[in-house]
Amino acid sequence: MITHGECGKTWTGLRRAHCPSCHETFNSDSAAEKHRVGRPGIDRRCVDPATVGLIAVEQPWGPCWQAPGSDLRFTTNADAEAA
Repeated sequence: MITHGECGKTWTGLRRAHCPSCHETFNSDSAAEKHRVGRPGIDRRCVDPATVGLIAVEQPWGPCWQAPGSDLRFTTNADAEAA
């Protein structure tokens, strides 16, 4: 279990990303990057992850934001058979 010292949120997994600005947790660096807009060092800021197409998947330690297709729970059998 990993705990962020500033906000106290916890999560598990080596590939998770936790935003030090808004303190949301993501399933990957690429998902975390989607919620950041603007130019680095100039006007970079966080936006609501849902507004950029990410979904919150509830984990035992709290919500984890990810792209809809990155979790097999959101793939239909037809999608899996076509792959």
